[in-house]
Amino acid sequence: MSYLFKGNLRGFYCGDCFDFLYNANVKIYATAKDANVTALAVAREKETFHQRTDDELRALSKTLIGEGLTDEAGNFSIELSDKKYDGGAFDIDFECGTPPLKIPPRKKEPPRPPRPFQFHVTTFQPQWTGAAEEARGQVMAYWEYAIPFKFWCWILRLFKWYVICGKVNDCKNKQPVAGVKVFAYDVDLLQDDALGFGITNNNGDFRIYYTEADFSKTIFSWLNVEWPAGPDLYFRIEAADGTVLLAENRQRGHDRDRTNASNCFCVNFCVECPAGSMVCKLTGPTGCFDGKFTLTDGKYIPVTGSAGSCGLKKYELEVLWNGTLLIPGAIVYANVAGNPDTALTSGNHAVYNGNVGFINVQKVVEGAGANLATSTNFTVHLRCYNADGSFVDVYTSFQLDSSEVYIKNVGGRVAPDVLDAAEQLRIADSAAAAIGTIGGTVGIYGAARVYGCSDEQIKEYSLYFKHDNFASVQPPNGPSFDAAANGWTQICRVDYTSYLSFTPSELISNNELTGPTSRLTNSGFYTYHMPVYIPLLNTWIYIDVPKLAGSSWGTGASGRYSVLLQVIDTAGTYYHDIQKVWVDNESIEGIITKIGSQPPCTDLYMRDKLGNFKTVDVLGTAYDPLIIPGDLTQPTSDNFDSYQVSIKKQSAASANTIINSSTPIPARPALSGIGTLASFNLANLDVTQNPILNPGSPWPADQLLTDGASCNYNFILYVADKTLVSETTVHHISPYYFPIKIINSNEP
Repeated sequence: MSYLFKGNLRGFYCGDCFDFLYNANVKIYATAKDANVTALAVAREKETFHQRTDDELRALSKTLIGEGLTDEAGNFSIELSDKKYDGGAFDIDFECGTPPLKIPPRKKEPPRPPRPFQFHVTTFQPQWTGAAEEARGQVMAYWEYAIPFKFWCWILRLFKWYVICGKVNDCKNKQPVAGVKVFAYDVDLLQDDALGFGITNNNGDFRIYYTEADFSKTIFSWLNVEWPAGPDLYFRIEAADGTVLLAENRQRGHDRDRTNASNCFCVNFCVECPAGSMVCKLTGPTGCFDGKFTLTDGKYIPVTGSAGSCGLKKYELEVLWNGTLLIPGAIVYANVAGNPDTALTSGNHAVYNGNVGFINVQKVVEGAGANLATSTNFTVHLRCYNADGSFVDVYTSFQLDSSEVYIKNVGGRVAPDVLDAAEQLRIADSAAAAIGTIGGTVGIYGAARVYGCSDEQIKEYSLYFKHDNFASVQPPNGPSFDAAANGWTQICRVDYTSYLSFTPSELISNNELTGPTSRLTNSGFYTYHMPVYIPLLNTWIYIDVPKLAGSSWGTGASGRYSVLLQVIDTAGTYYHDIQKVWVDNESIEGIITKIGSQPPCTDLYMRDKLGNFKTVDVLGTAYDPLIIPGDLTQPTSDNFDSYQVSIKKQSAASANTIINSSTPIPARPALSGIGTLASFNLANLDVTQNPILNPGSPWPADQLLTDGASCNYNFILYVADKTLVSETTVHHISPYYFPIKIINSNEP
């Protein structure tokens, strides 16, 4: 049985103003055996709340049964094991080494105490959930506690932290005023101190956090005229555009309600919102942004600008493709710190010249889908709402620098998933197809295209290879990568910047390699459509004029290769795709050495001395060397396909097959040698025996011998592997002929 104890902690400053405790370590202790548990459990927290002494902490060290940190919303969760806990009452403490608040980092903070402070709250008797939960092996209880301002402010004072908690309303309609900045100052003898500022939320609430050091400093390091008294406060309130809504005289800080303010100070204001105070504008994104072919969720483009007014209610953002198609889910709003917050569904605070939100690049690309092939123009729409219901719309636009950079096909073998850098080529465009091998001289096909932004287009591309046993890793997109310096050998390079008299735009427009069938090895690469006038027809025709010689990859020694495509755009961005390729340039071995014990061009009698038809072995080799010696893996390293042995009588119209086999001879794992290709019953050649041996398909008469007749025959061997060679055929031997004279008679 386990016990799940959940809870929440918050601390009050005054009235209904509070903060949740953040990063406080809640500790659960077994209650002392001699304690009056009932009395402690019903006692009010104000009677039990206190800071633990050193003696208490030493006594508690062996009774800890669980602990857990509070999150930004003050929630915690602690699982208690039945090995340490029996379901009864326990003591609740919390410990903090820094102020337990989510406070933005400051340039200068008070020094941390030498050790964390620990506070005892109460003794608690949980009411664990019922039998159904118990049957599942875990019960749960919940507890929450609001620390009264007396204790909460005392805790913050231990850390030398101060908080101003306030609200701003409209003086006329008494409605909350959101999105305004409230600045706090301390009246000082020689120089007033700026304590900080807070921005009101939709409820008009704000917080200002500061430290003792912010108001106790003077121009003389040795003089601190305020210590140990509190600051003398006055305030200034500005709209998001800088319009001053309230400017208190510094003398206000000398009034009784502002002098020597405590470290928890609450204040309310009302202001008059001037007409036209709305500031709603977008300053970004504009221009061209990176939109790599391979994207990851969480890659953001900032949306910058301002969204604020004296009475801002909220603001909303949306992204549209080409100004029309709405792309849902593309916006992530910014929190008060200007960082992405996926929990927000609208802008809930004023922003002035900062981040109002972010664009999730992957969502934009997925939302536009196939439309990206025609346009990568996007529009950002910002709408700012006033508390009175009025709103303002503003827009900005940007483009994505998109690309298609991939290898789809090498020598007729295909990559079904061009984004998988570890994928091996297959015999068909399907992940279920067998892995394929290539050899000879081949072309490489795919896409090499950069588009979407007028100032970022393809500059050049290159193809490389490396005999690496598939060890190479695809270089990242973006930074420059020197392929040659990293062991890659260049296959070809195409430069779009200039060629003869053609401009880069002419080269690009007439040579878009959009894949998947574009030949990257630039065979038939056209740089210009040459106009030709036909006088008789009174018209022009356009002929593609090749300006770059075609090239191919002459594959090397057998083995595992990586092929790399590298594209560089005019902004200096590098794009890469890698493809794994099995290369087989091993020669097929195929020969017939003997028929039975007979060498070629000798006499072979069909019957023995007693008149019985003989069965003879066809001896020889039908073999394909392994790509990787010792690696018998099929269909990669072992590429053998089949061999066939047939026989044909001189002048016969066709041959008859004796055997088709997918097993090499000699059989694996032998590396070389001679074996039995087939066993052949010579009765098959007898004119009377053949129909009996082959009742369903007797051999044609021109293949057979009558009793006492003889003729020359050829035993024919054909051997092939599965490698696609030069995109046209497979490795094979030309039919090997073994001539022999066969006599339909007894051996002498």
